[in-house]
Amino acid sequence: MRNHKKKLGQHFLNDKNIINKIIMSIKPKKTDSFLEIGPGEGALTTPLLDMIKDIVLIEKDKDLIPLLQNRYIESNNVQIVNNDILKCNLSSYLLGKTRIIGNLPYNISTEIIFKLLPATSDITDMHLMLQKEVVDRMIANPGSKVYGRLSVMTQVYFKVTKLFDISPNVFVPKPKVHSSYINLIPKVSPFSDNNEDKFKRLVTMMFTARRKMIKTSLRDYFDESSLRNLSINPNHRPEVLSVEDFLRISKYV
Repeated sequence: MRNHKKKLGQHFLNDKNIINKIIMSIKPKKTDSFLEIGPGEGALTTPLLDMIKDIVLIEKDKDLIPLLQNRYIESNNVQIVNNDILKCNLSSYLLGKTRIIGNLPYNISTEIIFKLLPATSDITDMHLMLQKEVVDRMIANPGSKVYGRLSVMTQVYFKVTKLFDISPNVFVPKPKVHSSYINLIPKVSPFSDNNEDKFKRLVTMMFTARRKMIKTSLRDYFDESSLRNLSINPNHRPEVLSVEDFLRISKYV
């Protein structure tokens, strides 16, 4: 086991029972193509290899690349890429429908999620390990204290299911937070024309001022009567609006 790099948020999965539980939840098939974000030392990659068609490993840490290359030197269904998932052209690795897996670095996990959201047409599903707090925000319902931009943006693109929580004790080094494992399945896009950009701007604007009443945040676009005609209470705050509410409003801003 090599030393981890704190600046990269590295925590290596090191428990066979959890690894097996994750593999069982993924339900890999011989026809599946995978992309793994941050494979680390290959804890998930190795047991998957014989069960799938092929896999692309995107690893930012250049010091891990020789280890991965040596480990999979005889595997002809592995492509190893030394790149930053936030900077790479994701579409070049999503050739046909792809299943995405990953133990995402806690310090940039939200940024990675936002990078993946627009790629739904190329994604079959995603199984991701994230900080539990981030997952709680992703699956939050309207009215929850943790419901916000991440909740709305994730849920408009994906059906999100939390599969199970994971203790810090199964990682080396042990993180200070708990993790959760989630499944995301793309939804049929609700957007048409330029409505997607309008939706994104609306959600960002509303949650930037989440304590303001809706009528205040949207006063440049609607009067109170117009909001009520859209079945929106102008005296409520953005955190009570559902994904469907945001979609409805975005058509008129």
